[in-house]
Amino acid sequence: MIEMHCHILPMVDDGAKDFDVSLELIRKEIEEDNKIIVLTPHQNKNYLDKELLENRFIELKEKAKDLDCKLYLGSELYYYERFIEDLDNGKIQTMNNSKYVLIEFSTTLETAIADILYDMTIKGYKPIIAHIERYDYLTFDDYKEIAKYALIQVNADAFKNKANKKNLKFLLKNKLVTFIASDCHDLNTRSCDYSVAKKVVMKKYKDQYDKLFNQVPEFIK
Repeated sequence: MIEMHCHILPMVDDGAKDFDVSLELIRKEIEEDNKIIVLTPHQNKNYLDKELLENRFIELKEKAKDLDCKLYLGSELYYYERFIEDLDNGKIQTMNNSKYVLIEFSTTLETAIADILYDMTIKGYKPIIAHIERYDYLTFDDYKEIAKYALIQVNADAFKNKANKKNLKFLLKNKLVTFIASDCHDLNTRSCDYSVAKKVVMKKYKDQYDKLFNQVPEFIK
């Protein structure tokens, strides 16, 4: 399996608080059969210290060298104006230094997400919208429009919330989802539990199981 959205890199955001927690989370990922893990610490307009992320990643890779997995570095970028300029200037950590960018938006302030994603594609970037189920202001038509310009990721724990059932059903029935990821932050309330997501997909969308959990993304190949 592939984990492409998690906050395991230590001491850089609201995720893992130290290397011990990071290593334990990696072990949990391996227990979930995730052998490829893309670390995606938060970046935003006030926090673009790419060098720190890179150095911390090198440290973690060394400490995790005996664990049965491969680690890669990305980030989860919170949308802000002029972010494309910062992408062009190399200030933002993309997914494994590719053109793929994991991006999130405000869940409360209605945002023209499809237009922003389109602008990214015009500049040659390949957006991945993070946890699309969180944007309550999006309609089914919005989902279809967004899928024209971006890959769509949903969180594994979204399948535990009945409030998400209708939207997840639409997204999966229409095969709009590319990734299911844990978005894990810690060992307790926001860990890497895929159990419910796997159960639902296997039962109702079995033909998509390999794509959603096992497909190696282009930014890793």
